[in-house]
Amino acid sequence: MHIILETFLNPIFPIFSIMFVGIVLARFSLFDVSAAEAINRFVFYAAMPALIFNLVCEADFSIIDWKIPLLYFLSELTVFIFGTLLSRCFFKRSLAESLLLGMTACFVNHAFFILPIAAIIYGEKAVALITVIIVIDTSVIFGGMITGLEIAHYRHSSVLNIVKHLLCNPVLVAITLGLLVNLLGIPLHEGIHTYASFVGKAAAPASLFCLGIILASSCAKKPDHAALCITFLKIVVFPAVVWICVSHLNGFQPVLRDTLMLTAAGPCGAMPFVLAMQYRVNPESIGLAILYSTFISLLTLPIVA
Repeated sequence: MHIILETFLNPIFPIFSIMFVGIVLARFSLFDVSAAEAINRFVFYAAMPALIFNLVCEADFSIIDWKIPLLYFLSELTVFIFGTLLSRCFFKRSLAESLLLGMTACFVNHAFFILPIAAIIYGEKAVALITVIIVIDTSVIFGGMITGLEIAHYRHSSVLNIVKHLLCNPVLVAITLGLLVNLLGIPLHEGIHTYASFVGKAAAPASLFCLGIILASSCAKKPDHAALCITFLKIVVFPAVVWICVSHLNGFQPVLRDTLMLTAAGPCGAMPFVLAMQYRVNPESIGLAILYSTFISLLTLPIVA
């Protein structure tokens, strides 16, 4: 019981306290939606590209058995498809919002929430595995989502204009440059890593603070059923799918199994919310799903860990 309490007190609760600070300050009218949009632009154009570039270019892909993150990715894809179809067909949301709700159901806040917890509990093997998962999620799911949103946003433009917008997207540029540096072994001056690390650390607190402002400004009085269903997919269904996948894998190290389960049980990540704000998609259900899953995971994660 003592270990569960300590895990809750540090690092679980402190990391998400900034979201509650945003809610309180917005309630006192110190921040409003326009301020949140400005903060979100900083996250999208400066902090997030720096964070992603550093993660991708420094990842060590050689130390991981690729069957493990592949199973995790297939689990993500399954939940993403189901969450998207549920949002589109049952809740009648727009295609862009449905895609982002599907992403919310499977995209974990692993970089700033799960990673520090796993490092404390499971050590370096857990850190290496989660880093590879972060790189795959960033490159494939996040990059693919941005590509889809860019195409949808500029669907009436020519193919050349769409390609131009994709090439100018700061997150896609960061992913591409990070992969080139990593795979080609391009040496970089230490100052570049210092900048990327320094600026990238602002991405999570800024996006969570921004989320708090939006939730305080537009939170529905009635329960949001779409958000509740996405939360259920994230907190219950996704860990169950991951468990089914890993239970059929022979020779699976317990520390890696526990790390995957801890990651899958984490709350919804803030990235879908950042994209919703950036591409002017209704962010309310996405934000509420993050809020619901955060409150629930504050209770469940110490037990899973």
